[in-house]
Amino acid sequence: MSSTSNPSENPCEPSGRTPLSDGSRVWVLVYIFGLVFFQGLLVNHLTVLFPVIKKAFDLDNEAIGQIASLAFAGGMPALFLSGYVTEWIRPRLSGTVAVGAMVAGCIVVGTANSLGGVVAGIMITQFGVYWVLAVHSSVIANMFAESRQRLFFLIMAMLAVGAIFGPPLIGVTLDQIPASEWQSVYVWMGIGLLGLFALLQLVCGRRIAPLSFRSGVAERRNRPRLSQDDQTIVTRIVRVIGSGIFNRPALYILGLIVILDNLATMNIISWVGIIANERFGAGSSDVGFLSSAMAAGVLVGRIFMATFVSGKISDRKLLGYSYGLAMLLFMFMLIAPSMFMLYAMYFMMSFFIAAQSATTYAIGADKLKDRAAVGIPIVDGIGSLGSLCAPLIIGYLSRPELLGLDRALWLVPFFGFLLMIVSIGWEWVETRSKA
Repeated sequence: MSSTSNPSENPCEPSGRTPLSDGSRVWVLVYIFGLVFFQGLLVNHLTVLFPVIKKAFDLDNEAIGQIASLAFAGGMPALFLSGYVTEWIRPRLSGTVAVGAMVAGCIVVGTANSLGGVVAGIMITQFGVYWVLAVHSSVIANMFAESRQRLFFLIMAMLAVGAIFGPPLIGVTLDQIPASEWQSVYVWMGIGLLGLFALLQLVCGRRIAPLSFRSGVAERRNRPRLSQDDQTIVTRIVRVIGSGIFNRPALYILGLIVILDNLATMNIISWVGIIANERFGAGSSDVGFLSSAMAAGVLVGRIFMATFVSGKISDRKLLGYSYGLAMLLFMFMLIAPSMFMLYAMYFMMSFFIAAQSATTYAIGADKLKDRAAVGIPIVDGIGSLGSLCAPLIIGYLSRPELLGLDRALWLVPFFGFLLMIVSIGWEWVETRSKA
């Protein structure tokens, strides 16, 4: 599959939409990159939080696995609903929904007086973190389809920038305050995030009018009216929800790829902090910097791929080869004899795993065409089934009478190598069918 597209023929560009001026394009991207940076601040915060709540509430690894699954369950409604809602309310207001949920989740975690309240706050936070995907995928698929692969790489690189700062900031702060006051860190995180978002809105102002709800109202008024036969409620629902999405095989193949990715990466993110803490006695700041090492590897990998690889190799081959190398490096992580080696292997693994999200979104933009803005979050929604199961599987197998955590994590490369086979095999089958 070619990784580039002809803008004049790309059906991702909706008919009748006024092209963005150069000035508007810049400010639209500033808004999107800012929103993704905020997402990055919280995307890996659970790596730092899990060791803290494990001690605070005297939990075992199986309980942590259950909480991790609940956290990912909190994001699933966002993935299935956010694309449709973003189409209706437009990206600017949808971005406010995402940040609002992240802020609310942080404050709930910071003020809860029970483990149930903390878990509820985590779920709300994850809802906001996952909602951002619909906002940026809608903008890229509808307004920048001709540059989709490079922009998805750069957007995911900005996500990594946020992830470089977020977990270490949380971890260092936790190590500087009494253990009993750990929740106050999340209250201030929520307040700080709200202030940063208000600043972004102030800076962008009216320059991002094409993303506003008012522009969406004007678009809908200009659409052709439905015929009398098409004006029933049932018909409208079918047209909005089903048209061009659920009858496309690519949706389900991409969903399988994301399931396998989440079975691998979500277990890595959920358990690496526990490994560092139990094997090497790492504190919250050490775990935060470990998460930062992952984000730095992702950042370098995405910038490198966007600069030197984008457009030179197909999306599916790039995904498959990169993931295979990432899993080899993860196996070295599992036998790392020191914290330094764990840092090094995590960074190197993340360099290659960086290809996953950007290439998956680029494939989705190409295969789902005019419905990509809705379809891409649904793909991640299907894939979140892997997120839901992953920590439960490893948490259960980590019981001392079964495999233990170190041995159970050897299941992760199996999922990763299976993803590599599916991705490269899809390319091979499609190429052979066209020959």
